[in-house]
Amino acid sequence: MQIKKILVPTDFSEHAAHAVDTAAKLAKPFGASLHLLHVVQLPVMAVNPEAPALPVTFWTEMREFAKKRLEPIQKKLQADGVRCESEVIEDIPGFAISAAAERAHADLIVMGSRGLTGVKHLLLGSVAERTVRGAACPVLTVKPSSGPLALRTIVVPMDFSPAAQRALEVVKSLAKTAGPAHVVLVHAYYVPVELEQYLTTHGDPLFERVSKGVTRDLEAILTSLQDAGISAEYVARPGVPETIILEVAKEKKAGLIALGTHGRRGLGHLLLGSVAEKVVRNAEVPVLTVREKK
Repeated sequence: MQIKKILVPTDFSEHAAHAVDTAAKLAKPFGASLHLLHVVQLPVMAVNPEAPALPVTFWTEMREFAKKRLEPIQKKLQADGVRCESEVIEDIPGFAISAAAERAHADLIVMGSRGLTGVKHLLLGSVAERTVRGAACPVLTVKPSSGPLALRTIVVPMDFSPAAQRALEVVKSLAKTAGPAHVVLVHAYYVPVELEQYLTTHGDPLFERVSKGVTRDLEAILTSLQDAGISAEYVARPGVPETIILEVAKEKKAGLIALGTHGRRGLGHLLLGSVAEKVVRNAEVPVLTVREKK
């Protein structure tokens, strides 16, 4: 993977500022440029026929105000030797970021995540999660609490899908260009308790069969990484995937989690959710999500 342009959405918050710093640090070893993006969004208000109309100049003033706030950020990046351009658009952030990345031919999106949970997440969702779901290019989500991006150890969940394989290819590029990094492959095989008890009662050695197949496949990937000069190991254990991924990342003191996502939408997303989005929401370290190619 060649990273030539990184798109960084900013709403001028602490989370966005951390994303800009992370993107600048990542841009240097790749010689990439940054594309700063601010999305002007009209506040959601109740429909009221008696509400005063917005002035004709409202959007113009909002755009100009955003451009002025982007100027010092852009100048600071350029002073640090990072090529940078900026853009202000009017749209809905959760959908506009992915579209802007395609227009700008960005190879990567770096953005802040607030990690909303509970009722707030249910009501508001997350711009980061919507971007993860819709972006064609990889998305790196960061939180100020995670500190500076460190690529010494990268956890890569592996379910052997095309998306996971593509995430691994991206990690190889990061390990070689922005590393060196140690790669930890993680595979979680989840079986409902009821099914596990049924199989055990009937003498079906399911886990033994699964373990042998998984070990064989992980060993093959491990060998390919080592042949490429990348330090690596693997962990395979039963459990809920997102739980296992976060546990291993904490145990290995990972600086990054990189995983594939299927980018489900509509009913499929509503019923199945997304392991990637759950990891983005709950991880204490930066998360890189990579969609499978169409």
